[in-house]
Amino acid sequence: MEINEKKHLESVVKIIDKKIDENLSKLQNAHSRLKQGVKSLSENFHEEQSGDTLSNTYANLSTIESLQNGFHKSLKRLQLQKKTPYFARIDFTPYGNKKPQHIYIGLGTIAENQKIYVADWRAPISSMYYDYTLGSAEYTVGQEKKRGELSLKRQYKIEDGQLLSYFDTDLTINDEILQEILSHNVSVKMKQIVSTIQKEQNKIVRSDTSENILVQGIAGSGKTSIALHRAAYLLYKHRGQITSNDIQIISPNNIFSSYIAEVLPQLGEDNLVETTFAQIARAELKRPVQSREKMLDEIASNPKQELLNEISYKSSYEYLDALLRFLKGAYLDTFSPRDLSYVVREDLNSNVETIDFPAEQTKELFFKNFKGLDLYERINRIAWQYAMVFTEQRHYTKEQNRALRDRFKKILYTFLPIKDIDKIYEIFMARENLKASKGQTIEYMDKGTYLAIKYFIYGFDHDFSAKYLIIDEMQDFTPVDIYLFKKLWHCPCIVVGDVNQCIEKNLSSEYLQITADFLGCKLIELNKTYRSTKEIAKFANSMIGLNSVEFVNRSGKSPTLIKTKNQAETIKDIIEKECADFDHIAIICKCNKEARKLEKSLKKVLDCVILSQPEDYNNRILITTCATAKGIEFDAVIIPNADKDNYNNNIDKNIFYVSSTRALHRLFFVCENKPSAWLKDIPNVVENF
Repeated sequence: MEINEKKHLESVVKIIDKKIDENLSKLQNAHSRLKQGVKSLSENFHEEQSGDTLSNTYANLSTIESLQNGFHKSLKRLQLQKKTPYFARIDFTPYGNKKPQHIYIGLGTIAENQKIYVADWRAPISSMYYDYTLGSAEYTVGQEKKRGELSLKRQYKIEDGQLLSYFDTDLTINDEILQEILSHNVSVKMKQIVSTIQKEQNKIVRSDTSENILVQGIAGSGKTSIALHRAAYLLYKHRGQITSNDIQIISPNNIFSSYIAEVLPQLGEDNLVETTFAQIARAELKRPVQSREKMLDEIASNPKQELLNEISYKSSYEYLDALLRFLKGAYLDTFSPRDLSYVVREDLNSNVETIDFPAEQTKELFFKNFKGLDLYERINRIAWQYAMVFTEQRHYTKEQNRALRDRFKKILYTFLPIKDIDKIYEIFMARENLKASKGQTIEYMDKGTYLAIKYFIYGFDHDFSAKYLIIDEMQDFTPVDIYLFKKLWHCPCIVVGDVNQCIEKNLSSEYLQITADFLGCKLIELNKTYRSTKEIAKFANSMIGLNSVEFVNRSGKSPTLIKTKNQAETIKDIIEKECADFDHIAIICKCNKEARKLEKSLKKVLDCVILSQPEDYNNRILITTCATAKGIEFDAVIIPNADKDNYNNNIDKNIFYVSSTRALHRLFFVCENKPSAWLKDIPNVVENF
């Protein structure tokens, strides 16, 4: 019997409304109980000072607070889901059954009286929607495979609880729906993509929890979204074992962090623990660290070959190998212990009993027993072993043992002639025939070296442990950085990036495989872009010789080169005449100096702002640089000063490519003189606009 889709939706919305009311009531009740409990504890604190009573009171309050948080999270998800209760339906008949199961798929499970009206998109049964066309299909629950026939795949367009349309398809995600979604204007924040996840993306999202994955995805392939949806999937699959606080994401910068901040809340989950590698460096080194954006700005403004060669070397596994060989070889060889002797008892006749640690014993432990460990681990183990001698002979209690270990650690460090991180860094730079950076601020390319030296010698001050790790923009990190990730986190990970979007250096497919092997990752490549129109995608990818890229068949206007005598007025005309219907327009400059200069002239004719803080992204017209815009997308992109004198080398080509791939619908280049040679194949040229 055919289901009346309109009536089915109405019944699901009624159930959601009922559950919203129930959760609201439970939330208010929990809030009231918590408030009363805190008040009672405050008023009767002295009467409850006995350990057990006070402990029980705190435990009860913690339980109520946990319930309150759960009700709040559930309420938030239901309110989200009410607008679009589900986006798809599959009819699946298990082998041996006569009647099909009608499975509606949405953001979360909607159940009433033991009947499931909507299945969570992360549920095992929902995987068939993403993975199969009509015909034989299967899904896995635990170790058991459920096989059968998929007889229907239906997709819905529902807004504010109203059914606008639906149609049946044999495809995973109907191209018509995908094109319609992709044709929309950019929102201020990245959106969840559960209704349009593709088969190859779904495979990554649902990979085995313990599997380490490195995703090489071209611009617009959805790699960041995949990583975030994988986090949501893990939170669903391991509910009660993993929370959002257990998942760490390393983001490129704070603007990008703000841009992706709504994805998990849209999926009914809390945001993850986020940081940038620069923040980790500043916290550990307690010194300012040059930002990646500033480093790229210097290269774009003045690309000296000597500096580019240095960056290339510091971005290699050869450099990492040299650093580790220095620390584990030449530097460790400077460890020169002395005999240690401690008086533990002396009688009236001046007879003394000592505990002795000969230099040879310390040397044996350091170089043989604990060989292979970092220096700080060797010292920790020797200090612990020596301190335990006193404890075992009852000269010290267990409580005193910690202080004794710390004393031994200080003594053991004195056996090293040089312990200052700056001095060790300078020695290593000299050995490599490289100039050591001077000043308080640590240069971007050296932060990994400084951190590696500190970690090897002293360990880190902060605990960065997590149960799952997400690393975004992998190509921006050096092998030294990646080595530190491996040292700091011993949990499963997903690493995403695109070697083609590296501005300051060129990375090969061999580098990609070496990195995957180094991290113990399975390498997966995504070669389909969902961001730009095919005209923009074809042009951008041909610029750097990418010929194997697939794209959604979404057509638009070709990229346009405009030659003009008045750049500011031309940009104003482009925005007013060509981009009137767009919500987010980026004018992407080569460097900050260029951006500030352009802002002065544009401010006279346009309401625009330089993108420097996360809140700036809310403005319609943004002036920014390629380094800052990387990872973000815009309805239209305008690249000014696209002259031959301004864009003429490989660094400039990379900047052109990354800037171009930020555009969804329109791409413009503007120049006042002879255009860059990288634009020779641009299909649409306008003279004297």
